[in-house]
Amino acid sequence: MAENQKSKRLPNLLLILISLIFYFLFLIACNDGKNSDNKADNHSNLPDGYQQRFYENMRFGLFVPPSYDPIKSYPLIIRLHGSTDTVSWDLSWYHDPIQTDDPCFVLSPKTTIPHSGWGTSWDQIYPTPMRITMDVVDSLQKEFNIDTTRLYIHGTSMGGFGVFNVLAKEPGRFAGAFAICGGGDPATANAVKQTPLWIFHGSDDNIVPVSRSRDMYHAIVAAGGREVRYTEYPDVGHEAWTPAWKEPTITSWLLAQQKGAVHSNPELPENLSGEVTNADQVQLSWNPPSDQANSNNHVWYYRIFKDDTAIAELDYIYTTYIDTTVSRSTGYGYNISAVNYFFRESGRTATVEVNVQ
Repeated sequence: MAENQKSKRLPNLLLILISLIFYFLFLIACNDGKNSDNKADNHSNLPDGYQQRFYENMRFGLFVPPSYDPIKSYPLIIRLHGSTDTVSWDLSWYHDPIQTDDPCFVLSPKTTIPHSGWGTSWDQIYPTPMRITMDVVDSLQKEFNIDTTRLYIHGTSMGGFGVFNVLAKEPGRFAGAFAICGGGDPATANAVKQTPLWIFHGSDDNIVPVSRSRDMYHAIVAAGGREVRYTEYPDVGHEAWTPAWKEPTITSWLLAQQKGAVHSNPELPENLSGEVTNADQVQLSWNPPSDQANSNNHVWYYRIFKDDTAIAELDYIYTTYIDTTVSRSTGYGYNISAVNYFFRESGRTATVEVNVQ
């Protein structure tokens, strides 16, 4: 009899044990989920000035310059993240030299809606997260002394589509923008061209076709837009944000834009020279415009021409260029121009003739 009772208790104990195991696994899973959320929401390691806020139940990050003085006005930058990337990243905007040289507010809204959270310029209206973001901008302009001539926006991937969406629906509101591996509706080019814009994309992007950015760039130019630059990275896939954020002028260019400011063309680069090196290469050297006290002479990039054809663009930090696409027993004519931060281009230097023996 005792043996029968014992045998009956064993299945019951086994069931209880299995139930306890599943219960503890459930608790672990829940705890892991909470830890993951806390990691995304954790901003304790972010610098002073960063705040986490909510507006209509949507979370957003707000960086307030630690040196904020309500008597002064400050630029505001909106950062639109990619699909599901709601982590509170420690952005370069929060640190020196930016916050010392040009203190700015940074708004980083978060949406858990994947793929189309910020909408696209093909949409007729903003989706809810983008509409809330623009409402937050309006609210911040009432709460803080925001310089409305210096509103900026940039985004990556889904956020890049969001940038084109905003520029199409609010033409001229923003002083400058850049979009990385995004895209837009070419039919909106007339609206988008009203905002200075830098577009980035990788040639081998298998997530967002590079044609999305190419087509948008060409549409803006065809619509008469002159304040647009397109940078395409050869052999780079969807992660175009890696080389884009290594661009030496990506932050300084954006913050240099201001609505209503009047600018002129830069002066010519100086002392262009050319020589044959290694028997089959041509090296060019030059100096930047001499009057650096004039902000119009602050070079964004140089354009290199060979026989009246543009062959390269070089950032301002470079004052030499090596042309490896030359043939022996041939002469070439080179000149260069300078483009400042405001899309104004100097004339071309006098042509330097180089003969490759």
